[in-house]
Amino acid sequence: MRATLDMLYNEGVHKLQRRAACEESAALASRALQDPDRRCVRKRKESEGVLVLEAKEAQELDRYEVIDGVVYDMTPPPSTAHQRASNRIYILFANHLRGKTCEAFHAPFGVWFNERDDEHVEPDITVVCDPSKIREKGCVGTPDLIVEVLSPNTAAKDRTVKLRRYQRAGVREYWIVDPVHKTVEVYRLEDNVFGKPDAYGEGDIIRVGIFEDLHVDLGEVFY
Repeated sequence: MRATLDMLYNEGVHKLQRRAACEESAALASRALQDPDRRCVRKRKESEGVLVLEAKEAQELDRYEVIDGVVYDMTPPPSTAHQRASNRIYILFANHLRGKTCEAFHAPFGVWFNERDDEHVEPDITVVCDPSKIREKGCVGTPDLIVEVLSPNTAAKDRTVKLRRYQRAGVREYWIVDPVHKTVEVYRLEDNVFGKPDAYGEGDIIRVGIFEDLHVDLGEVFY
């Protein structure tokens, strides 16, 4: 009987501790959004390998994202391989879209999924086809296509947290580019869900789903 009571007591304590931790994280995120001089940064490894942040002065954070109430540090800066792949893909999109309604943007470029949304992300490449979504601060609304180029410190987030968030927002096409292994995974939204991604490697040609007349030759990206 005593063992059962102890077990119930411990379980209750653990529940209270978990609840307090969640409330603390939410409060920190709220303060980070309301107070421009501080940001919520939690240095705790999540189960998915995502580095989440603990309280830190804002001036120490050059760039950050807020996803589902959690603030993610975006330092250190990306690698040379990352920048090469990102720049080359951006140039291919930008050249193709010149003079058209759709427009491509290269990071740093903020995306807010709706007017009242406090959270924001900074994809490596953002394609927007509705000019009314483009504001001075960035894109307000769901982009049509997003490209994330993996870095060691962002790979887990790009494959999990951002994948889910972009699906929920209704992004029509999401590319995950691995500049080290020279691969690209393309998720296409069908019935509001990202299905199994199409996988491409060095030398393959990607038909861009939202643009029938655009094909990206990965030989022009990875070289």
